[in-house]
Amino acid sequence: MSFNSSLHSVKRWQLSGTDYEPQQLQKLFEERMNLVLHWFDLWTDRQRKQLLYSLLARCSKSQLKYCRDLLIETVPVTHVDFTAVLPRFLSLYVMSFLSPRDLCSAAQVSWHWRVLSEQDCLWASRCIRRGWFLPYTPAEKESGAWKNHYVSCVSTLDWLTPREAAEQYGTLNQQSSEEEDERRKERRVRQMIREKLTEEKRKSGKEEESGVRIFEDEESLGQQYEERRGTLSALLTQAERAISGQRVQRMGLLAPGGTEEIHLLQGCSLSQKTLLTPDHREFWEKLSGWVALKEEGGGVDVFSPLAASASGAALMQTLSTLTGLEVRAPMGLATGSFQNILSEWSDSSARTNPSGLYVCESILQAWCRQAQWMEEALKELRGRFESQLQRAGLQARGRALGYFLWEEISLEEVCVCEELKEALMEGLARIQEESRPVEFLAFFLKRWSEQNETETKSGQKGLSIIPELQQTALDWRGAVARELHHSECVYLGKLGAVLKVYHEPLTAALSSNRAILSFADIHIILTPVAQILELNQEFQVDLAARLQQWGAEQCVGDVCVKLCSKLRAYTNYFNNYTTALHTIDKCRETKPSFRAFLKRVDRTLQTHMLSLQELLLCPAWRIQEYATLLQALSVHTPPAHPDHTDVSSALSSFLRFKEFIQKLKRNSERDRLMEETQQMIQGCPNLNEGNRQLIITQEASLLRSPDDQIPDSLRTFEHVSDVGLFLFNDALMLTRRNIHHKPFSLAHTSTHTFLASVALSSLAVREITHTRYVSHAFVLEGPCRSWVCATERAEDRETFLCVLRSAVKAALRGHQ
Repeated sequence: MSFNSSLHSVKRWQLSGTDYEPQQLQKLFEERMNLVLHWFDLWTDRQRKQLLYSLLARCSKSQLKYCRDLLIETVPVTHVDFTAVLPRFLSLYVMSFLSPRDLCSAAQVSWHWRVLSEQDCLWASRCIRRGWFLPYTPAEKESGAWKNHYVSCVSTLDWLTPREAAEQYGTLNQQSSEEEDERRKERRVRQMIREKLTEEKRKSGKEEESGVRIFEDEESLGQQYEERRGTLSALLTQAERAISGQRVQRMGLLAPGGTEEIHLLQGCSLSQKTLLTPDHREFWEKLSGWVALKEEGGGVDVFSPLAASASGAALMQTLSTLTGLEVRAPMGLATGSFQNILSEWSDSSARTNPSGLYVCESILQAWCRQAQWMEEALKELRGRFESQLQRAGLQARGRALGYFLWEEISLEEVCVCEELKEALMEGLARIQEESRPVEFLAFFLKRWSEQNETETKSGQKGLSIIPELQQTALDWRGAVARELHHSECVYLGKLGAVLKVYHEPLTAALSSNRAILSFADIHIILTPVAQILELNQEFQVDLAARLQQWGAEQCVGDVCVKLCSKLRAYTNYFNNYTTALHTIDKCRETKPSFRAFLKRVDRTLQTHMLSLQELLLCPAWRIQEYATLLQALSVHTPPAHPDHTDVSSALSSFLRFKEFIQKLKRNSERDRLMEETQQMIQGCPNLNEGNRQLIITQEASLLRSPDDQIPDSLRTFEHVSDVGLFLFNDALMLTRRNIHHKPFSLAHTSTHTFLASVALSSLAVREITHTRYVSHAFVLEGPCRSWVCATERAEDRETFLCVLRSAVKAALRGHQ
């Protein structure tokens, strides 16, 4: 007999009892019971309860026990001790969210709760985070060691009043005027809400309902304040997790930025204006507490050229005053991609470059361990892009070698014998085809030396460098001016390569009736470069004349102002830049002769190992270099200097032009993203409407609940499909995301199909509390329907919802 059948027989035995009943009496009993049940269905709820009370009052103890068992089986008891039902590790995970005070209160509930709340795994992290370590190793069966240590450390802390803290530590903890204004405004809003609710309460007399409304309004204000502080607090939590309770010597800030601000997070920039806001003050005050004192060598290294501008230097000074630490940054005296990191830093007493402090052996070992995780992805990439990777490797080696020989060694200025020059040219022409260029070059020169039987004496044949110029002590203004002249010569060399390598051969082919490109295409692509080259050659000559007679009172600002007055050529160039790139791509696809020409001359020594498209980008890079160098020159030019006015005027002109280039870049990037999104989504409506732009995309899961009337804390959800959320500045688009996996591989591809779109002005967002049934979920409520979505990580949900709420607020303000 099975277990189910035995249970069924027991229930039948309990219902039948031990009395013997004839068949006729049993039939009569069933008829009367059916009649009573029929009456019971017709009665009201009050009448049914009276009948049940009367029946239970007449039952014996055994019958009451049977009713109890039946009720427990039908309506199970939900009020149970979760520590007795859940596994031990889940109970400890729940208690890990409690504060130390709450853990001490939980220890007074029961003996079992005391054992759980005093576990070392709950208290060790709290002690280590504050730098409190046990002075001994706990015994094997000793419990509560870390809790006792935490209590003893807290009891010995010195608590200071705000006035005592201000007297001892200065005004660091005092509130700023902006923070006081914000708190004052918040108190006025709360007082206004209370007054309005009091008036409603007097009119309606519903005191209880009014109290609930006050609580809800205050809670919503608190939620808005926490949302405004969410991003920096999350970054602070990650930094705290990385430090693990230890004190660091120095902290490096590797974030994108320029000479005036640093972009810490998406939509969160650090500048002179934002540093004094409450969020940034709290962030830097807490962060500085984990760094060693200034007397012990503690400080912050910012890998952005803040020291190149006056506003950046002021930002560094304010940040140093706020944190009490030494703040260092590059002075921006070197030009080129990321070269400002290797230039002079604001702290000239440092023996080594600060960039060498953060790339140590342990970091390299961690990167090597991460390479194991990437092995499968690398195999997939090698299989798909093997030819492209080989070509990219050859190009990278060629660029590095060409940059070293032509710009660092200045091979054109090196006096070598004619035979050695021919050998170097031949070797450099063949080195791009080799996988190990350095060894090939050494072997090639050795073989050439043996074949030609050159003399090995150092004074007869070989390299003879031009004698070095006499080094003179220069001030910072002179260093910036010489760097400006040197980088200008390099820039002119790249522009001259465009005309010499591309414009002259294409024009000659057109004149000889063997045209590679038409006159219109040549005019669109290359003619604007000739205009810029003529303009900058004049600027280089004027700059060289000033450097030949350099002195403490020498001026270069008027030369820069003269260049700024002719920037219209650059404006026409950048307005035509996108058209020039499209023309190059179109001609390369439709004209095989032009494609062969580019393959023959691109990335050669004459073009500085750059392609035509990269050479056409040099003017944009040069404008940014002009702004950085002039900012450095302005910092070291006192107001009484005769060059101060012209340098400031030229700097403002280049900064405006730099913003113009960044605006063109953003517009181009926006158009590219919109075009890619349009092609990515099947059945997508037209996205190129008005001033629409893509803000953020997020992958999520679409969920569905069988009953919407159940509270969120008890509701279960089922996975419907994978979706993609595309957030624009005026609408939110939902797409069905189909994932296609490859057998025996983690690689996959995704395709999107249009599902729905909702205008942001009519969209509402609501978060779903994390429960055992669902996590990282939120609800998107439109005018007609709603969607329940969930992300894989909590960070993804917080980031997306923060950006979405900001976009919704902006859309509502636009409609008003």
